Amino acid sequence: MGLMTDTRPMPVSVSFVAVVTQSVAAGLVAGLCLLQAIWWRNDRGRSGSGWLLAWTAAIGVLLAVNVALSVLPPGTAYDVVMFARAQVLATCVVLALPTVAAFTGGPPVRAWVLAAAAAFALRAVVWLTTDLVVVASTGASSVRGPLAVPTFFLPLLVVVGYLLRALRSTDDRRASVVIGGTGLVSVALLALPYLAPVGPWTHPLTVTWTLPLVAGLTAVGLGRLATVDRETRRQHALRDALSEASSAASVATEPDGLLQQAETIARRHLGDPTVAGTTRPLPCGRFVTTFERADGASTDPRAAGFLDDLARLVSSAAERITLARDLRQAAFVDSLTGLPNRHALERHLAAAIRTASERNHQLAVLFCDLDGLKIENELHGHAWGDRLLTDAGRHLRATAGEDGVVARFGGDELVVVLAEPGPPEALRDLAWRIRSGLSTGVPDRAVPLLSVGIALWCPESAGAPEHLLRQADAAMLEAKRTRSGVVVFDDALRARMQAEEELRRELDVALVGNELTVHYQPVVDARTLEVVGVEALARWEHGGRLRMPGEWLPFAEDTGLIVPIGRTIVGIARGGSRRMGLPVMVNVAARQLAEPSFVDHVVADWGRGDWGRLTLEITESALLQDMPHVLESLTRLRALGARIAIDDFGTGYSSFARLATLPVDVLKIDRAFVDAVTTDEGAAVVRAIVSLAQAYRLDVVAEGVETLEQLDALVALGVPKLQGFLLGRPAAGRPGPVRLPRPAER
Repeated sequence: MGLMTDTRPMPVSVSFVAVVTQSVAAGLVAGLCLLQAIWWRNDRGRSGSGWLLAWTAAIGVLLAVNVALSVLPPGTAYDVVMFARAQVLATCVVLALPTVAAFTGGPPVRAWVLAAAAAFALRAVVWLTTDLVVVASTGASSVRGPLAVPTFFLPLLVVVGYLLRALRSTDDRRASVVIGGTGLVSVALLALPYLAPVGPWTHPLTVTWTLPLVAGLTAVGLGRLATVDRETRRQHALRDALSEASSAASVATEPDGLLQQAETIARRHLGDPTVAGTTRPLPCGRFVTTFERADGASTDPRAAGFLDDLARLVSSAAERITLARDLRQAAFVDSLTGLPNRHALERHLAAAIRTASERNHQLAVLFCDLDGLKIENELHGHAWGDRLLTDAGRHLRATAGEDGVVARFGGDELVVVLAEPGPPEALRDLAWRIRSGLSTGVPDRAVPLLSVGIALWCPESAGAPEHLLRQADAAMLEAKRTRSGVVVFDDALRARMQAEEELRRELDVALVGNELTVHYQPVVDARTLEVVGVEALARWEHGGRLRMPGEWLPFAEDTGLIVPIGRTIVGIARGGSRRMGLPVMVNVAARQLAEPSFVDHVVADWGRGDWGRLTLEITESALLQDMPHVLESLTRLRALGARIAIDDFGTGYSSFARLATLPVDVLKIDRAFVDAVTTDEGAAVVRAIVSLAQAYRLDVVAEGVETLEQLDALVALGVPKLQGFLLGRPAAGRPGPVRLPRPAER
């Protein structure tokens, strides 16, 4: 670009000064480029870093070209470098636009860049194709053309115009003053060759126009380095503050205490004693925390970000603390009644026993059970049952007073622990008040009573907590069994418990040692007295003698041992049915039927095929428990081919009303009706059962037949099948023929 006219060789002293000056400037720009490269690497997210680096590099190239131009003699090489210098200068001017925009946040710069670049491109074309920019002449001189000044000042005015607009819109006044001042000085130096006469110092002044700009950029760069360093140290300090708060949060046990610690940390690191925080609970266990200055003043972005991170940390810790507290409470507090649960009871009872042992005094446990709660649930719904349990807990707390600890043991069972029970009379009086003092405030509904079992711990007994609870539970069960209301655990109950413990061990051994077996009682055709099937009855061969079911079967049902025992009986009965070639009836206890895997157990124990030979006897009471599960289980078994019989029919509840909905094939008339069949009333009942069975196309079996009169009466009433001692007692092998004359022959 023709910025000057060389009419004679430049003096050596001036050229030397220009070379030295521009070399020093080039070195400064090289160092600045290194700084800018570091900024761009560490802060490449900001567009200004890249533009500043490109602009500074272009200025360095320009200074290098100026140095080369200063030492070249006039000629072709000089003219080529002169043209190259003009293009590098144009590049510097154009790059100034996005750099200024990045530093000042000025208006959109794209249109300005295109306008300046287009003007310089037009100037370059005119330079190369005409003499309107530079007039070549012989010798070592160059003369400006008529368009040299206009084509240069036009893009320069574009840059100046954008610079002025950008400086008005920036918020960084310090940077705008430095860049604006040095930029205007550089523009003035750049325009000076076109406004002043050509003299010996024209060339040095022309090439040193970059020095103010370099100085300004260096000042801004150093200022930015200092700012970045301060921000880095501050960022590290805020990060350390968050780490400190995180450490405090990891050991905090109260949200309020953690909030106070966070406030102290924020005030210390921000240098603002007015910072205050609040934590508010939200639904679903969430929290929201905010930190603000007391005067409502705004903070800088980094401080605001720090306070936001600190708020999230405090909120998260508050949620964790609250969740941990809720989990601890759920582990030791019953959610329905709000009473301590079984785990909390066991811990408290162990501590109470230690205290009683140290003080050498007694301790009492009252085990309470709501009588008939299951029936109340069925009649009025589980919500009513829940209310009864809650009211019972309040009643026990009020009755036991401050000296008693009330807990929910499970289900409908509540426990009272008395550290100082007082004399036996007072303890019994308390138990009776517990039994009969429950009130619900609902006049049209009966209030159930509580059965109470009492167990005493004495220093000389040295029993464990679970042992004391078992004693109180045994006393409560005895109170329910005898309907006496209140029972104190004594030596007789202790002897019974010991006998039951021994029986439990023996039954465990019996299951493992194959001591359980089956005896078969015949089921005969009522008219021909031929054996048409058998009922499998469980027997226990132990210690060389046969133990009858009455000695151990009720205990097995109470303890749940009936489930593995029942499975064993089904497997043995399958083998007996195959050997004898007869259908077999197997009793199923309510505890077995309640098992979720009951059907799977029957399928596994009976095996494949011959399902038509299996009849499962279910009591009416078992049918009424958990009706959906029972109906599903029996329906699945009937689908396999098994038959279902209702045992002791007529002794349960709602049998006639629900018979049509039950998957039933056989009705077994209870022996109580068979005993009375010879009376008019008994015969009427049996006749009704037979008619009902015929209406629903069900088979009928009368059990407990022991006399010929009963046999004849049942045959006359149309009962098709009979069972009883008269027709055959249970035996290990196949039943023999019935040695009685047929009813038709008598």
